[in-house]
Amino acid sequence: MFPMKKLRQTLFFLLLVTTFALQDMVHAQQLPLPVEAASWNSETIAEGVILEQYHGADYFESKQSINVIRIDMNRAEAALRFAWSDSVLVKTSHFAEKNEALAAINGSFFDVERGGSVVFFRVDGETIAQGAVNRRLYSENGGIGISDDGSAYIIARPDEGWLSLDNPSILGSGPLLLLNEDVQTFNNDPFNQNRHPRTAVGITGTGELLLITVDGRSSEAYGMSIPELTELMESLGAISALNLDGGGSTAMWVQEKGVVSFPSDNRQFDNEGERGVANVLLLIPVN
Repeated sequence: MFPMKKLRQTLFFLLLVTTFALQDMVHAQQLPLPVEAASWNSETIAEGVILEQYHGADYFESKQSINVIRIDMNRAEAALRFAWSDSVLVKTSHFAEKNEALAAINGSFFDVERGGSVVFFRVDGETIAQGAVNRRLYSENGGIGISDDGSAYIIARPDEGWLSLDNPSILGSGPLLLLNEDVQTFNNDPFNQNRHPRTAVGITGTGELLLITVDGRSSEAYGMSIPELTELMESLGAISALNLDGGGSTAMWVQEKGVVSFPSDNRQFDNEGERGVANVLLLIPVN
């Protein structure tokens, strides 16, 4: 017979191995990038809402500054909302403060001279902008939608155009990065292949909402190409993901912290270089 003491020791060892394996799996879901876990800072900013930040030199063999807001929509007492201006450009932080948001990122493309969205934009059934009907369709080949309950989803632009849909709230953008785990095809042009600051939104396989900013145009943060951004979104667990407006527009704001990204419009690696934008994505408390 197998000695009882030896059996207990074996079972205890197997329990330890299983426990550590499960902890590694959980951590891999939280911070799955191929960089040292110590390079990440993770902080809960509200129930079901986590801010994850990375600043280091070992991702894509370059210096990167990444901000991730991870929202468990089943636990978070918050909903996604759009805020916008038809004419005057407004900083992401000002949109957020005015609407008493938990967090915010800049939205999609806009007219830098006259203001207003240049992509399809519909809120609560009202079409704010019809977008690129026959022009630059690639810049809005996807969209971020918000359901009546505040949950988010990512869709491809239908062949018949956005107006063929009756979805209540949609903001067009592009390129579409991932759709139902499928990596999309990207144009071979400087916008996609060069490194720039980037803003993106994603949905994970477990239904989490991801709001992402990648800083750039600095010796401390190189930015990412669209293929690199897609790999980042996959690593974070996204199965669908959409690129939003980037460059000098990229900004992330968090309640009680202010601007946590390093907006590049002032050409400095600080929190002061925000650009006015036409629309933003807000995380609004519901209770």
